[in-house]
Amino acid sequence: MGRQIEVRCKYRFGSAIVKTLDKVGQQIYPETNHKTGFNGMQEIHLATDGLPVRKSGKWAERKHHYLKNYCGITTVSMRNKFKLVYLDVMAGPGRCKIEETGEEFAGSPLIALEHDFSQYIFIEDEPELVQALKHRVAKHPKAEKAKIIPENWINYAQTGKLKFDDSTLVVAFVDPTGISQVPMSAMKILARNPRVDLLVTIQYRLGIVWNVPQYLKAKGNETALDNFLDEPTWREWEGKEAGEFGRMAVESFCEKFQRDSGFIGTRHVSIPEKNPLYRFTLFSRHPLAQNFWHKILKIDEKGQRELL
Repeated sequence: MGRQIEVRCKYRFGSAIVKTLDKVGQQIYPETNHKTGFNGMQEIHLATDGLPVRKSGKWAERKHHYLKNYCGITTVSMRNKFKLVYLDVMAGPGRCKIEETGEEFAGSPLIALEHDFSQYIFIEDEPELVQALKHRVAKHPKAEKAKIIPENWINYAQTGKLKFDDSTLVVAFVDPTGISQVPMSAMKILARNPRVDLLVTIQYRLGIVWNVPQYLKAKGNETALDNFLDEPTWREWEGKEAGEFGRMAVESFCEKFQRDSGFIGTRHVSIPEKNPLYRFTLFSRHPLAQNFWHKILKIDEKGQRELL
């Protein structure tokens, strides 16, 4: 009964696409997937170009600000040293829309295309979003350098097709909205590449804190949290306040991933800045990447310089 099952349902209402996702073991987990919103449901509206757009909160601009600047500093500094590859494992439709205001802005694939990588690899498993991304990328001057893979990134990684040699530096963007999309086993496959910088969203509140009671009630060791942490010690945290439980889970994930894969720990960015829903951080083996990260964190998305 502890087996984790995914149940997906799709409904169409006019121009909107509504998607739901439940994680089912003995309990229903309201964790989101990368196409869904709070409690597993979100409408994906059409953008002004007539294609599906991912609904986002205002806070997504903060994450994209740091993604853009990391791509920028890396491509400028390293383009004459390595073949540079941008990898986006949950790429989405390529465009986002703020629910409250209707404001639209580029998604991570289009942000990356503005920087001088040798190759762009976008992985997305939802057919509607794949088609939207293909249309948007096709209009870009660098379209011939982009490869769009219509598969689940975890399954694709397990085939061994995300291997790069020592002459390639990979900047990988891993941006889930639930921890079930980033099991430790899949993250370690990415980490096997000799030169890889991983920009990772860690779902602190949506993926962990709000699900603590369900995780603790679940039987067996096949919950999303088990697969995320790849060890059962979290069950010893019963009785911890949910926020503290979440903090310990994030620390456990980072420490194990760094230790097992040889990465340097870096500072986390809270998104939103106040009452964060998730953390955004860099995993890399090279001190220069750590320096790049600390440098771009000095100016936030509002243009405000960090006080030392």
